[in-house]
Amino acid sequence: MVKKHKKHRLEIQGEAYLFILPSMIILSVFVFIPLVSSMLISFMDMDIFMNDAGLIGFNNYMQMGKDPRFWNAMGNTLFFTMMHIPLQIIIAVVLASVVATNKGWARLMRTIYYIPTVCSMTAIGITFAMLLDPNMGLLPFWLRRFGIGAVSFLKSTTLAMPTLAAISVWKGFGYTLTILTAAILVIPQSLYEAADIDGAGFWRRFFDITVPGIWTAVSFCVVTTTITSLQMFDQAYIMTKGGPLYHTETIVQYIYNRGFQTAPYSLGYASTMSVAVLILVAVITFILRRFFMDKGDE
Repeated sequence: MVKKHKKHRLEIQGEAYLFILPSMIILSVFVFIPLVSSMLISFMDMDIFMNDAGLIGFNNYMQMGKDPRFWNAMGNTLFFTMMHIPLQIIIAVVLASVVATNKGWARLMRTIYYIPTVCSMTAIGITFAMLLDPNMGLLPFWLRRFGIGAVSFLKSTTLAMPTLAAISVWKGFGYTLTILTAAILVIPQSLYEAADIDGAGFWRRFFDITVPGIWTAVSFCVVTTTITSLQMFDQAYIMTKGGPLYHTETIVQYIYNRGFQTAPYSLGYASTMSVAVLILVAVITFILRRFFMDKGDE
């Protein structure tokens, strides 16, 4: 009887492994193998043509520590992240608390908010670049009509990065809103009914019922949005090319530039910076998860 049970369990486990095998193959080919390869290449002097490749130890890492453009790109990335995440989460939470009903207008608004999420960032970037162009853009035109004067949103060293962050929020908050709305709809309505009986207003119900009820969903959205923000590339590459004066050059854009765009195409140095980004993302993700887990326990 015991042998039959063990045999049956082994058969079930074998079927389970068979089902996850395609995913493991895909992850191995496109994630694990490139990840290990990048770590190995970071210790080598190599270009994209793999000419005269050789081990150079920690020279790339020492070069990275002395590279002012690397630290500038890292600072720009962190600045973008600190603007992007709070703005997107706050807007999504507030709007989700408003449209979290099964009424027709709420479902329509949720659909409208989600549309930018499925649009290409390339198309969105080109569109906003034209809308914000100081010579032919619609927004600068209306600013001139009101006597404010044309504002160079994407060519100003102070406005370029906040503009990219605002566009990124506009594109991505629909996804966050959808997750938070689903979490709000799961909260028992009896809690809101009891709060109404006690005379609690909208904001009291929001902070005492809604926010604690969706805390797990909020933590998930913060972590995933942080990971996405630290890898921001499309917006800056399409709309500003890292300018003006490298004020919007992110770390991923700098990695692409050094590895594939600017001679001598230093793939080893680009891999070194990629490893640095991996460590940064891992550390920040761990800190955020610990913070939200501790707050959730409280």
